[in-house]
Amino acid sequence: MISSHRFIHLRSHSYQSQRGAATLIVAVVLLALLTITVLTVSRVTTLELKTGANTNRAKEAFHVAQGGLDYGAMKYVEDGSAWTPSGTTSVAIPSGSETDAQVSIVVSGGFATITSVGESPDQTGSATIEEKYGIVPLLATGELPPLMANGNAAIKGTFSIVTNPNGGGDGVPVSVWAESAQTQGTGAWETCNLDEFLYAGGNASEVKGGDAEWVCDDCSCDNAVPANQKLCDSKVVADPEDCADIVADPCVPDTFENLFGPNVYADSAACGGDSGVTPSAWQAYRELGMQYGVTCDDLGENTGEIFYSGGAYDGELPLIWIEGDCKLPTRVGSENAPFILVVHGDITANAKTIIYGILFAFSDIYTASEEFSASFTGGATIYGAILVNSGPDHLNGNFTLVYANDLLDKLSNDGEGYDSLARFPGSWTDMN
Repeated sequence: MISSHRFIHLRSHSYQSQRGAATLIVAVVLLALLTITVLTVSRVTTLELKTGANTNRAKEAFHVAQGGLDYGAMKYVEDGSAWTPSGTTSVAIPSGSETDAQVSIVVSGGFATITSVGESPDQTGSATIEEKYGIVPLLATGELPPLMANGNAAIKGTFSIVTNPNGGGDGVPVSVWAESAQTQGTGAWETCNLDEFLYAGGNASEVKGGDAEWVCDDCSCDNAVPANQKLCDSKVVADPEDCADIVADPCVPDTFENLFGPNVYADSAACGGDSGVTPSAWQAYRELGMQYGVTCDDLGENTGEIFYSGGAYDGELPLIWIEGDCKLPTRVGSENAPFILVVHGDITANAKTIIYGILFAFSDIYTASEEFSASFTGGATIYGAILVNSGPDHLNGNFTLVYANDLLDKLSNDGEGYDSLARFPGSWTDMN
Protein backbone atom coordinates (compact mmCIF):
# COMPACT_ATOMS: atom_id res chain seq x y z
CA MET A 1 0.00 0.00 0.00
CA ILE A 2 2.75 2.38 0.89
CA SER A 3 4.42 1.76 -2.48
CA SER A 4 1.18 2.35 -4.34
CA HIS A 5 0.58 5.71 -2.69
CA ARG A 6 4.15 6.74 -3.44
CA PHE A 7 3.70 5.90 -7.14
CA ILE A 8 0.50 7.92 -7.39
CA HIS A 9 2.21 10.87 -5.73
CA LEU A 10 5.13 10.71 -8.16
CA ARG A 11 2.81 10.60 -11.19
CA SER A 12 0.87 13.62 -9.91
CA HIS A 13 4.06 15.57 -9.32
CA SER A 14 5.38 14.75 -12.82
CA TYR A 15 2.10 15.85 -14.46
CA GLN A 16 2.16 19.19 -12.64
CA SER A 17 5.78 19.74 -13.69
CA GLN A 18 4.88 19.12 -17.34
CA ARG A 19 1.97 21.58 -17.14
CA GLY A 20 4.28 24.24 -15.71
CA ALA A 21 6.85 23.68 -18.44
CA ALA A 22 4.20 23.94 -21.18
CA THR A 23 2.89 27.17 -19.70
CA LEU A 24 6.38 28.56 -19.59
CA ILE A 25 7.04 27.62 -23.22
CA VAL A 26 3.76 29.19 -24.37
CA ALA A 27 4.56 32.34 -22.43
CA VAL A 28 8.03 32.52 -23.95
CA VAL A 29 6.64 32.00 -27.47
CA LEU A 30 3.97 34.66 -26.96
CA LEU A 31 6.57 37.04 -25.56
CA ALA A 32 8.80 36.38 -28.55
CA LEU A 33 5.94 36.94 -30.98
CA LEU A 34 4.96 40.12 -29.17
CA THR A 35 8.55 41.32 -29.26
CA ILE A 36 8.82 40.58 -32.98
CA THR A 37 5.51 42.35 -33.60
CA VAL A 38 6.59 45.41 -31.63
CA LEU A 39 9.91 45.54 -33.43
CA THR A 40 8.25 45.12 -36.82
CA VAL A 41 5.62 47.77 -36.13
CA SER A 42 8.27 50.11 -34.78
CA ARG A 43 10.40 49.60 -37.85
CA VAL A 44 7.47 50.13 -40.23
CA THR A 45 6.36 53.19 -38.29
CA THR A 46 9.87 54.59 -38.34
CA LEU A 47 10.11 53.91 -42.07
CA GLU A 48 6.78 55.63 -42.69
CA LEU A 49 7.85 58.60 -40.60
CA LYS A 50 11.10 58.83 -42.55
CA THR A 51 9.25 58.46 -45.86
CA GLY A 52 6.73 61.10 -44.86
CA ALA A 53 9.48 63.43 -43.72
CA ASN A 54 11.40 62.90 -46.95
CA THR A 55 8.24 63.52 -48.97
CA ASN A 56 7.57 66.73 -47.08
CA ARG A 57 11.15 67.89 -47.59
CA ALA A 58 10.93 67.02 -51.29
CA LYS A 59 7.68 69.00 -51.59
CA GLU A 60 9.21 71.95 -49.76
CA ALA A 61 12.25 71.86 -52.04
CA PHE A 62 10.05 71.53 -55.13
CA HIS A 63 7.90 74.53 -54.18
CA VAL A 64 11.03 76.61 -53.60
CA ALA A 65 12.41 75.51 -56.99
CA GLN A 66 9.10 76.29 -58.73
CA GLY A 67 9.08 79.71 -57.12
CA GLY A 68 12.60 80.28 -58.44
CA LEU A 69 11.52 79.15 -61.90
CA ASP A 70 8.63 81.62 -61.89
CA TYR A 71 10.91 84.39 -60.65
CA GLY A 72 13.44 83.65 -63.39
CA ALA A 73 10.69 83.73 -66.01
CA MET A 74 9.49 87.07 -64.65
CA LYS A 75 13.00 88.55 -64.85
CA TYR A 76 13.42 87.19 -68.38
CA VAL A 77 10.18 88.71 -69.63
CA GLU A 78 11.11 92.05 -68.05
CA ASP A 79 14.16 92.29 -70.30
CA GLY A 80 14.88 89.36 -72.58
CA SER A 81 17.90 91.12 -74.07
CA ALA A 82 19.70 91.28 -70.72
CA TRP A 83 20.80 87.66 -70.80
CA THR A 84 24.00 86.40 -72.37
CA PRO A 85 23.27 84.46 -75.59
CA SER A 86 24.44 80.83 -75.49
CA GLY A 87 25.78 81.38 -71.97
CA THR A 88 24.58 80.88 -68.41
CA THR A 89 23.41 83.90 -66.43
CA SER A 90 22.65 83.58 -62.72
CA VAL A 91 19.60 85.34 -61.31
CA ALA A 92 19.81 86.77 -57.79
CA ILE A 93 16.60 86.53 -55.79
CA PRO A 94 16.14 89.47 -53.38
CA SER A 95 17.07 88.76 -49.77
CA GLY A 96 14.13 88.28 -47.46
CA SER A 97 12.12 86.53 -50.13
CA GLU A 98 10.33 83.34 -49.12
CA THR A 99 11.89 81.74 -52.19
CA ASP A 100 15.62 81.15 -51.84
CA ALA A 101 16.42 79.18 -54.97
CA GLN A 102 19.42 79.20 -57.27
CA VAL A 103 18.25 80.29 -60.72
CA SER A 104 20.18 80.31 -64.00
CA ILE A 105 19.14 81.21 -67.55
CA VAL A 106 20.64 79.99 -70.82
CA VAL A 107 19.49 81.87 -73.94
CA SER A 108 19.77 80.18 -77.33
CA GLY A 109 17.77 80.24 -80.57
CA GLY A 110 15.41 82.93 -79.34
CA PHE A 111 14.34 80.94 -76.26
CA ALA A 112 15.52 80.82 -72.66
CA THR A 113 16.05 77.60 -70.71
CA ILE A 114 15.58 78.46 -67.04
CA THR A 115 16.94 76.10 -64.37
CA SER A 116 16.00 76.44 -60.71
CA VAL A 117 17.43 74.58 -57.71
CA GLY A 118 15.50 74.68 -54.44
CA GLU A 119 16.20 73.29 -50.96
CA SER A 120 13.99 72.43 -48.01
CA PRO A 121 14.29 74.68 -44.92
CA ASP A 122 16.55 72.15 -43.16
CA GLN A 123 18.69 71.87 -46.34
CA THR A 124 18.32 68.08 -46.44
CA GLY A 125 15.98 68.05 -49.46
CA SER A 126 16.79 69.33 -52.94
CA ALA A 127 14.86 69.72 -56.20
CA THR A 128 16.07 70.82 -59.64
CA ILE A 129 13.61 71.72 -62.39
CA GLU A 130 13.89 73.51 -65.71
CA GLU A 131 11.61 74.85 -68.42
CA LYS A 132 12.01 76.62 -71.75
CA TYR A 133 10.38 79.99 -72.35
CA GLY A 134 10.13 82.53 -75.13
CA ILE A 135 9.08 86.17 -75.32
CA VAL A 136 6.77 87.19 -78.14
CA PRO A 137 8.83 89.86 -79.91
CA LEU A 138 7.76 93.20 -81.32
CA LEU A 139 6.29 92.62 -84.75
CA ALA A 140 7.94 94.65 -87.50
CA THR A 141 4.78 94.90 -89.59
CA GLY A 142 6.11 97.93 -91.44
CA GLU A 143 8.53 95.62 -93.24
CA LEU A 144 5.85 93.20 -94.40
CA PRO A 145 4.75 93.11 -98.03
CA PRO A 146 1.05 92.52 -98.73
CA LEU A 147 1.86 88.99 -99.94
CA MET A 148 4.84 86.98 -98.71
CA ALA A 149 5.40 83.35 -99.57
CA ASN A 150 8.06 80.69 -99.38
CA GLY A 151 8.34 78.94 -102.69
CA ASN A 152 6.45 80.21 -105.72
CA ALA A 153 3.85 82.93 -105.12
CA ALA A 154 1.75 81.29 -107.86
CA ILE A 155 0.49 84.41 -109.62
CA LYS A 156 -2.86 83.17 -110.91
CA GLY A 157 -6.52 84.02 -110.61
CA THR A 158 -8.12 87.44 -110.59
CA PHE A 159 -6.91 89.80 -107.91
CA SER A 160 -5.70 93.29 -107.00
CA ILE A 161 -2.85 94.01 -104.62
CA VAL A 162 -2.35 97.44 -103.05
CA THR A 163 1.38 97.71 -102.42
CA ASN A 164 3.42 98.54 -99.33
CA PRO A 165 4.87 101.84 -100.60
CA ASN A 166 7.96 101.53 -98.40
CA GLY A 167 8.37 97.76 -98.32
CA GLY A 168 11.84 97.89 -99.88
CA GLY A 169 12.88 101.11 -98.13
CA ASP A 170 11.57 104.66 -98.31
CA GLY A 171 9.69 105.11 -101.57
CA VAL A 172 10.38 101.56 -102.80
CA PRO A 173 7.06 99.69 -103.22
CA VAL A 174 6.83 95.93 -102.67
CA SER A 175 3.62 94.03 -103.41
CA VAL A 176 4.90 90.44 -103.42
CA TRP A 177 8.01 88.91 -101.84
CA ALA A 178 8.60 85.25 -102.65
CA GLU A 179 11.23 82.82 -103.88
CA SER A 180 9.64 83.05 -107.32
CA ALA A 181 6.48 84.50 -108.87
CA GLN A 182 5.75 82.52 -111.99
CA THR A 183 2.40 82.78 -113.76
CA GLN A 184 0.19 79.74 -113.24
CA GLY A 185 -2.60 79.29 -115.78
CA THR A 186 -4.71 82.25 -116.81
CA GLY A 187 -5.94 85.21 -114.83
CA ALA A 188 -6.14 88.95 -114.52
CA TRP A 189 -4.06 90.55 -111.81
CA GLU A 190 -2.85 94.07 -111.07
CA THR A 191 -0.91 95.90 -108.40
CA CYS A 192 -1.21 99.60 -107.62
CA ASN A 193 -0.73 102.29 -104.98
CA LEU A 194 -3.44 103.12 -102.46
CA ASP A 195 -4.40 106.40 -104.14
CA GLU A 196 -5.03 104.69 -107.47
CA PHE A 197 -6.95 101.95 -105.69
CA LEU A 198 -9.24 104.43 -103.96
CA TYR A 199 -9.70 107.34 -106.35
CA ALA A 200 -8.36 106.74 -109.85
CA GLY A 201 -10.66 106.05 -112.78
CA GLY A 202 -13.72 103.95 -112.05
CA ASN A 203 -12.89 103.73 -108.34
CA ALA A 204 -13.61 107.42 -107.76
CA SER A 205 -17.36 106.78 -107.66
CA GLU A 206 -17.14 103.82 -105.28
CA VAL A 207 -18.45 104.25 -101.75
CA LYS A 208 -15.67 104.30 -99.19
CA GLY A 209 -16.62 102.61 -95.93
CA GLY A 210 -15.62 102.64 -92.28
CA ASP A 211 -13.62 105.18 -90.32
CA ALA A 212 -10.34 104.54 -92.16
CA GLU A 213 -9.58 106.09 -95.53
CA TRP A 214 -8.21 102.83 -96.91
CA VAL A 215 -11.49 100.90 -96.60
CA CYS A 216 -13.21 100.30 -99.94
CA ASP A 217 -14.69 96.85 -100.37
CA ASP A 218 -15.60 97.40 -104.04
CA CYS A 219 -12.48 99.16 -105.33
CA SER A 220 -9.82 97.46 -107.46
CA CYS A 221 -6.57 98.22 -109.23
CA ASP A 222 -8.28 97.24 -112.49
CA ASN A 223 -10.18 100.54 -112.54
CA ALA A 224 -7.06 102.67 -112.21
CA VAL A 225 -6.60 104.61 -115.47
CA PRO A 226 -4.56 105.36 -117.38
CA ALA A 227 -2.83 101.99 -117.29
CA ASN A 228 0.53 103.50 -116.41
CA GLN A 229 -0.85 104.33 -112.97
CA LYS A 230 -0.70 100.65 -112.13
CA LEU A 231 2.52 99.22 -110.77
CA CYS A 232 2.00 95.89 -112.51
CA ASP A 233 -0.62 94.66 -114.98
CA SER A 234 -1.13 91.20 -116.43
CA LYS A 235 -2.31 92.83 -119.65
CA VAL A 236 1.07 94.49 -120.08
CA VAL A 237 3.63 91.96 -118.80
CA ALA A 238 3.65 88.21 -119.29
CA ASP A 239 6.02 87.47 -116.42
CA PRO A 240 5.18 88.95 -112.99
CA GLU A 241 8.87 88.94 -112.11
CA ASP A 242 9.33 91.71 -114.70
CA CYS A 243 7.42 94.03 -112.35
CA ALA A 244 9.60 96.06 -109.98
CA ASP A 245 7.19 95.68 -107.04
CA ILE A 246 7.07 91.88 -107.30
CA VAL A 247 10.31 90.69 -105.73
CA ALA A 248 11.49 87.19 -106.62
CA ASP A 249 14.22 86.35 -104.13
CA PRO A 250 15.60 82.80 -103.77
CA CYS A 251 16.82 83.81 -100.31
CA VAL A 252 13.53 85.22 -99.05
CA PRO A 253 13.38 84.70 -95.26
CA ASP A 254 11.09 82.11 -93.79
CA THR A 255 7.71 83.81 -93.38
CA PHE A 256 7.15 82.55 -89.84
CA GLU A 257 10.59 83.69 -88.78
CA ASN A 258 10.14 87.02 -90.54
CA LEU A 259 6.90 87.73 -88.68
CA PHE A 260 7.50 86.30 -85.21
CA GLY A 261 11.28 86.15 -84.85
CA PRO A 262 12.30 82.62 -83.71
CA ASN A 263 14.84 80.89 -85.91
CA VAL A 264 12.85 77.85 -87.07
CA TYR A 265 14.28 77.25 -90.53
CA ALA A 266 17.87 76.65 -91.60
CA ASP A 267 18.86 78.83 -94.54
CA SER A 268 20.76 77.14 -97.35
CA ALA A 269 24.49 77.61 -97.71
CA ALA A 270 23.83 79.71 -100.82
CA CYS A 271 21.80 82.09 -98.64
CA GLY A 272 24.47 82.42 -95.98
CA GLY A 273 23.75 79.30 -93.93
CA ASP A 274 22.26 79.30 -90.48
CA SER A 275 22.90 78.21 -86.90
CA GLY A 276 20.95 78.06 -83.66
CA VAL A 277 17.87 76.71 -85.44
CA THR A 278 15.00 75.38 -83.31
CA PRO A 279 12.53 73.79 -85.77
CA SER A 280 9.86 73.18 -83.12
CA ALA A 281 9.90 76.76 -81.79
CA TRP A 282 6.67 77.55 -83.65
CA GLN A 283 4.78 75.33 -81.21
CA ALA A 284 5.12 77.94 -78.48
CA TYR A 285 3.16 80.36 -80.66
CA ARG A 286 0.53 77.71 -81.25
CA GLU A 287 0.09 77.36 -77.49
CA LEU A 288 -0.06 81.13 -77.14
CA GLY A 289 -2.64 81.57 -79.89
CA MET A 290 -4.83 78.66 -78.78
CA GLN A 291 -5.08 79.66 -75.11
CA TYR A 292 -8.12 81.86 -75.81
CA GLY A 293 -10.21 78.89 -76.93
CA VAL A 294 -11.24 80.50 -80.24
CA THR A 295 -12.18 78.01 -82.96
CA CYS A 296 -12.90 78.56 -86.65
CA ASP A 297 -16.63 78.61 -85.88
CA ASP A 298 -16.06 81.38 -83.31
CA LEU A 299 -14.38 83.77 -85.75
CA GLY A 300 -16.25 86.97 -86.49
CA GLU A 301 -16.19 90.73 -86.65
CA ASN A 302 -15.71 91.14 -82.88
CA THR A 303 -13.09 88.42 -82.34
CA GLY A 304 -10.16 90.83 -82.09
CA GLU A 305 -11.77 93.05 -79.46
CA ILE A 306 -10.46 90.83 -76.66
CA PHE A 307 -6.96 92.22 -77.32
CA TYR A 308 -7.80 95.91 -77.22
CA SER A 309 -8.97 98.49 -74.69
CA GLY A 310 -11.47 96.94 -72.31
CA GLY A 311 -10.91 93.44 -73.66
CA ALA A 312 -10.12 90.43 -71.51
CA TYR A 313 -6.59 90.21 -72.97
CA ASP A 314 -5.85 93.89 -73.51
CA GLY A 315 -2.15 94.43 -74.26
CA GLU A 316 -1.35 90.87 -75.27
CA LEU A 317 -0.24 89.85 -78.74
CA PRO A 318 -3.41 89.72 -80.89
CA LEU A 319 -2.79 86.20 -82.15
CA ILE A 320 -5.45 83.55 -82.80
CA TRP A 321 -4.28 80.06 -83.84
CA ILE A 322 -6.70 77.63 -85.50
CA GLU A 323 -5.82 73.94 -85.75
CA GLY A 324 -7.41 72.21 -88.74
CA ASP A 325 -9.16 73.34 -91.90
CA CYS A 326 -11.11 76.59 -91.68
CA LYS A 327 -13.81 78.11 -93.86
CA LEU A 328 -13.74 81.77 -92.96
CA PRO A 329 -16.98 83.62 -92.16
CA THR A 330 -18.13 86.79 -93.92
CA ARG A 331 -16.28 89.07 -91.47
CA VAL A 332 -13.04 88.36 -89.63
CA GLY A 333 -11.86 91.17 -87.35
CA SER A 334 -12.50 94.86 -87.87
CA GLU A 335 -10.57 97.99 -88.81
CA ASN A 336 -10.33 98.94 -85.11
CA ALA A 337 -9.59 95.45 -83.80
CA PRO A 338 -7.46 93.50 -86.29
CA PHE A 339 -5.53 90.41 -85.28
CA ILE A 340 -3.13 87.80 -86.60
CA LEU A 341 -4.98 84.67 -87.69
CA VAL A 342 -2.84 81.57 -88.16
CA VAL A 343 -4.63 78.59 -89.70
CA HIS A 344 -2.78 75.29 -89.48
CA GLY A 345 -4.81 73.67 -92.23
CA ASP A 346 -6.55 74.48 -95.51
CA ILE A 347 -8.17 77.93 -95.74
CA THR A 348 -11.30 78.72 -97.73
CA ALA A 349 -12.73 82.23 -98.07
CA ASN A 350 -15.63 83.17 -100.30
CA ALA A 351 -18.98 85.02 -100.46
CA LYS A 352 -17.39 88.46 -100.12
CA THR A 353 -15.35 87.56 -97.06
CA ILE A 354 -13.62 90.60 -95.51
CA ILE A 355 -10.58 90.10 -93.27
CA TYR A 356 -8.74 92.68 -91.16
CA GLY A 357 -5.22 91.83 -90.04
CA ILE A 358 -2.62 89.25 -91.03
CA LEU A 359 -3.79 85.92 -92.43
CA PHE A 360 -1.13 83.23 -92.13
CA ALA A 361 -1.65 80.01 -94.10
CA PHE A 362 0.63 77.81 -91.98
CA SER A 363 2.08 74.41 -92.77
CA ASP A 364 4.57 72.58 -90.56
CA ILE A 365 7.50 72.46 -92.96
CA TYR A 366 9.92 72.47 -90.02
CA THR A 367 9.26 69.14 -88.27
CA ALA A 368 6.98 67.57 -90.92
CA SER A 369 6.24 67.82 -94.65
CA GLU A 370 2.84 69.51 -94.73
CA GLU A 371 1.51 71.64 -97.57
CA PHE A 372 -1.85 73.22 -96.83
CA SER A 373 -3.56 75.61 -99.25
CA ALA A 374 -5.49 78.89 -99.20
CA SER A 375 -8.35 79.41 -101.66
CA PHE A 376 -10.25 82.67 -102.17
CA THR A 377 -13.39 82.89 -104.28
CA GLY A 378 -16.33 85.25 -104.57
CA GLY A 379 -14.30 88.45 -104.26
CA ALA A 380 -12.73 88.18 -100.79
CA THR A 381 -11.01 91.32 -99.47
CA ILE A 382 -8.07 91.27 -97.06
CA TYR A 383 -6.94 94.48 -95.36
CA GLY A 384 -3.45 93.78 -94.08
CA ALA A 385 -1.25 90.96 -95.37
CA ILE A 386 -1.23 87.30 -96.40
CA LEU A 387 1.65 85.02 -95.45
CA VAL A 388 2.16 81.51 -96.81
CA ASN A 389 5.03 79.28 -95.68
CA SER A 390 4.21 76.13 -97.66
CA GLY A 391 5.46 75.08 -101.06
CA PRO A 392 4.46 76.50 -104.46
CA ASP A 393 1.02 76.89 -105.99
CA HIS A 394 -0.97 76.99 -102.77
CA LEU A 395 -2.59 80.41 -103.03
CA ASN A 396 -5.26 80.96 -105.64
CA GLY A 397 -8.63 82.49 -106.41
CA ASN A 398 -10.34 85.84 -106.72
CA PHE A 399 -9.47 88.42 -104.07
CA THR A 400 -8.32 91.94 -103.25
CA LEU A 401 -5.38 92.46 -100.92
CA VAL A 402 -4.90 95.94 -99.45
CA TYR A 403 -1.79 96.83 -97.48
CA ALA A 404 -3.01 99.15 -94.72
CA ASN A 405 -0.17 100.57 -92.66
CA ASP A 406 -2.43 102.15 -90.02
CA LEU A 407 -4.14 98.83 -89.42
CA LEU A 408 -0.92 96.81 -89.21
CA ASP A 409 0.54 99.34 -86.76
CA LYS A 410 -2.10 98.20 -84.28
CA LEU A 411 -0.54 94.74 -84.37
CA SER A 412 2.79 96.29 -83.38
CA ASN A 413 1.21 97.58 -80.17
CA ASP A 414 1.90 101.19 -81.20
CA GLY A 415 5.65 100.64 -81.11
CA GLU A 416 5.78 99.07 -77.64
CA GLY A 417 6.89 95.50 -77.08
CA TYR A 418 4.47 92.80 -76.01
CA ASP A 419 5.20 91.06 -72.74
CA SER A 420 3.46 87.76 -73.41
CA LEU A 421 5.49 84.85 -72.06
CA ALA A 422 5.28 81.62 -74.03
CA ARG A 423 6.10 78.28 -72.42
CA PHE A 424 7.69 75.78 -74.77
CA PRO A 425 5.32 72.76 -74.89
CA GLY A 426 6.66 69.70 -73.08
CA SER A 427 9.82 71.45 -71.90
CA TRP A 428 9.15 71.30 -68.15
CA THR A 429 11.59 68.75 -66.72
CA ASP A 430 12.24 67.38 -63.24
CA MET A 431 16.01 66.99 -63.19
CA ASN A 432 16.18 64.86 -60.03
